[in-house]
Amino acid sequence: MSGPHKRSLAVGAVARDVISAYRAHRFFLITAAIIVLLPQALVDGLLDGLEVEGLHSARDVAALVAAPLTVIVNLFGQAFYAGLAAAAVIEWRANRPLPGLRALLRSVPIGRLVLLDIVLTVGTAIGLVLLIIPGLIFMTFFSISPALVKFEHRGVWDSMRRGRELVRGNFWRVLLIVPGTIIVTEIAASLISEPFHGLAIVTLVDLATDGLLQPFEGLVIVVTALALLELRGETPEEEELTAAIGDVRVSGPR
Repeated sequence: MSGPHKRSLAVGAVARDVISAYRAHRFFLITAAIIVLLPQALVDGLLDGLEVEGLHSARDVAALVAAPLTVIVNLFGQAFYAGLAAAAVIEWRANRPLPGLRALLRSVPIGRLVLLDIVLTVGTAIGLVLLIIPGLIFMTFFSISPALVKFEHRGVWDSMRRGRELVRGNFWRVLLIVPGTIIVTEIAASLISEPFHGLAIVTLVDLATDGLLQPFEGLVIVVTALALLELRGETPEEEELTAAIGDVRVSGPR
C-alpha cells in the first residue's frame, strides 16, 4: 500500500468532477438547496436592520424567537443535503438518473449527520476564534467526514478519525479544495446579498445565491472523499455506493 499513500490528490480532476456532477444534476441540487436554506433565508430577512431598530416591534421579537429554531432546522437541512450531494455524485459517476425521493429519504443517516454537523460547526467556530488557523486545520482534516458516514456507514467519531487518516499526506490540497471552496462561496454569497435590505428582497436574494452556490460545497466534499479513497485503493464497490443512497435498481449495461 506504500504506492497509493505517496500519490497526491489532483486538484484539477476534483474541480472537473464537481462541475460535471453539478451540470448533470443542477436542477435537483439547486431546488434541494433552496428548500433546505429557506428557513435561514427567512431569518436573515427578519434580522436585517435588527441592530438598528432594537426590540421595538413584533417583527423584532419574531426574529429573535425564530433564530434558534432556524439553527435547529438548518442542522437537519444541512445533514440531509449532504446525503443528497452524495447521491448526485454517485449517480453521475454511474451515468444514471437519481433514485426516487422516498429512497433518498430512507438512505440518509440523519441522526449521525446532524450530530457530526454540530461537532464540525462547533469545532471549526472555536478554531476560527483562536486566530483562524486552528479552525482551518480542523475543517481541513474533518470536512469530508459526512461523506464517510454515508459511504462507509461509520459513526461520528469513527468518521472523523477516518477523515483525518485520509487527509493526512494531502493536507494542503484538501485545504485548497474543501475549505477553500466553502470560504469562497460564503464570501461570494455575502457580497451579493450585502446591498439588499428588507425581508422579501433579502430572502429572495439569499435563496437565489445560496441555491446556486451551496451545491458546490456539498459536491466538493463528496468528490474529495471519493478521490482520497481512490488514492488508497479503498473506494467502496459500485453496489455499496448504490446501496448507500437507497438506489435498489439493478444496474444494467452502460
